[in-house]
Amino acid sequence: MNRLFAALLAILLLALPIAAFAEGTDPTASEPPEATSSPAETQTPTITPEPTPEPTPVVEQLIIDSRNLYDGMDRTYAQGYVPRVVNGRVYIILPLLGQTYDGKVTITADLGATADSPFIFGNYSQTVGAGWGAYVFLIEIPLLSERINGSYPVVLKADYLDVLGQQKQQSFTVYVTVTDGKNPPDPNDVPKQEVEKPELFISECTVDPGTVGGEQEFSVSVTIDNIGAIRARSVRLSYGSEAAGIIPVETNSAMHLPNIPSGKSEAVSFKLRTTKDVLAGEQPFYITLDYVDLYGGVYTNTRTFLVHVTQPAEMSCDPVTLPKEVTAGETVSLPANVFNIGKSTLRNVSVNLTGAGLFPTSSVFLGDIQPSEAGYGEMKVFIGMLSMTEGYTESYGKTSAVYTISYTDDAGETHTTEQQLSTEIKQPVIAGEKTDAEKKAEEEQKRAMSQWWISALAAFAVIAIVVAVIVISKFTRMMRMK
Repeated sequence: MNRLFAALLAILLLALPIAAFAEGTDPTASEPPEATSSPAETQTPTITPEPTPEPTPVVEQLIIDSRNLYDGMDRTYAQGYVPRVVNGRVYIILPLLGQTYDGKVTITADLGATADSPFIFGNYSQTVGAGWGAYVFLIEIPLLSERINGSYPVVLKADYLDVLGQQKQQSFTVYVTVTDGKNPPDPNDVPKQEVEKPELFISECTVDPGTVGGEQEFSVSVTIDNIGAIRARSVRLSYGSEAAGIIPVETNSAMHLPNIPSGKSEAVSFKLRTTKDVLAGEQPFYITLDYVDLYGGVYTNTRTFLVHVTQPAEMSCDPVTLPKEVTAGETVSLPANVFNIGKSTLRNVSVNLTGAGLFPTSSVFLGDIQPSEAGYGEMKVFIGMLSMTEGYTESYGKTSAVYTISYTDDAGETHTTEQQLSTEIKQPVIAGEKTDAEKKAEEEQKRAMSQWWISALAAFAVIAIVVAVIVISKFTRMMRMK
């Protein structure tokens, strides 16, 4: 009985969770329906947007403050800011946010092409360093009196050092809308044969000083005439040189000029300078004029002018030596090589040699030698006696000579360089004829031979006397014995 009760209790405990699970997942189980409200009773909750936080400038770059309104602005950049045009001037406000290395930002304005531009070109660069993180620029640009209506882009270039001290540049484009000028003419309304044009001409160009050396500045004064029928607008003058060694003094080698009416002139000046490597002679530089007419036509005029450059003449040559000994009657060769190591031309280069007993067959003429070039030649020198004038006596021995190189520079001045040479001239040997040394040796030999015979005779005489004495002594002794 107890076993049966325990089994029933176990079955009951197992059935309880199964029943609970079935009750929770029964698809037919009914739930109370949710209350459904009519559309009229639906209420949309009002959500107050959170304020957008101020933009945090990125370390690597600057950004425009598009949310805040600054003095002189009718609306923020986010609202479509447009620069104001008042009394012939445009006022551009550029607020920038960001961190820089030294708290400074420099802005330069690129006004675009000169064609149809309403701006008076100039240098509108400015630097702001009042604080860290915020830089507000006010760029004021005057407008041409004869400006044409339209929208014109102005590129503002920001130069600065980032937080790591590296040089950076960013560009921000602002559009200027001109509405108080003239409407652009319709080219279709003007017959091409009736269109008049400006024509700019450089009537005078003066270089001061007229002659310059290496690493020297010089000024160029230019008079520009408009010989055309109408005004020349947006005139731009640029200058430079395609020749090596002539460069502008200013970093910006261009300038913008006012409009030049028909029949009027404009005078301008600029500076160029030479480098130490500039070549001597007439060196060119150019002047280019770019301008437009009232109808948007673009014109370009380039002229080339000259400046006279002088540089010191410099040369070198191969070392030259004579043999230690030479024999009269022979011919020796000497190099005649000259190198131009300067920046000017060596003119009429010649090589010569003078010295007692030394006679070049001719001087060596090398002509003109250009910079960084060389002239090559060979000099033939006949070896004679030390004195070869009328009534000379035969003489040999040591002699000296002067090896001379002469040339003329660009200024017409003659220069010479000299080398001292030396050698000893020996007497020539003629076939079948004994030299003085040989004759002297022969005489000494004869003298030695004659002295030998005298000695031999003397010795023979002594021997004969001794023999005679011995013979007489023996004869005397024999006579006494008898």
